[in-house]
Amino acid sequence: MHKNITKLSLLKQISVGCVLVFSCALSVYISSAQAELFNGPLDRLTGIERDSLRKGKVIVAGEDGKYVARVLITASPSTVWHVLTDYEKLPYFIPNMVSSKVLERNGDRKVVEQVDSRQMFFINVRSRTKIAITETNQKQIDFRLIDGDLASLTGSWKIESIKPLPGKPTTQVLLTQIVEAQANAGVPQDTFYSIFKDSLSVNLAAVSNEAIRRARL
Repeated sequence: MHKNITKLSLLKQISVGCVLVFSCALSVYISSAQAELFNGPLDRLTGIERDSLRKGKVIVAGEDGKYVARVLITASPSTVWHVLTDYEKLPYFIPNMVSSKVLERNGDRKVVEQVDSRQMFFINVRSRTKIAITETNQKQIDFRLIDGDLASLTGSWKIESIKPLPGKPTTQVLLTQIVEAQANAGVPQDTFYSIFKDSLSVNLAAVSNEAIRRARL
């Protein structure tokens, strides 16, 4: 009889222990899920920014040559990555870009020369940039000017996955471009800043459209 009571007591303790372990595990899972749900890339932005992005708009913030541009793209990270790194085909979908050539390839490091042509005050203006690029696979692309018609240019592209719920597949990508650019001496700064900022919005919209197009193929 005593042994049966002891066994029963032991079983009850084991049962309670299992419940406690499950409860703790469930609590950890819920906390982790909540952290992921409310600490995603979009959650770091303001409500107005999130609303604009979800409507398909490009948002650009900053001034005086220092900008952060974002767009939300309904495509996979790999699709967006392949669009950004398809350097020699960029002129096919980026407005005003007339050529883009890879001059050097060394693993995740490349040197790309690009030529831009646009109308400014009824004059066709062509500009050339030679850019050193470092790629972090499907996550980030860093770039800096090494030669060309600007005084300076540095920045990065960042790809962040957006999931509808924790544990679910990625359905969208938040693409962010951080860039700092300065014109050569003699160029009207206000005019340069205005044109450059507008070009960021146009270019991100073009990248988004091309990624969506490729995602549907």
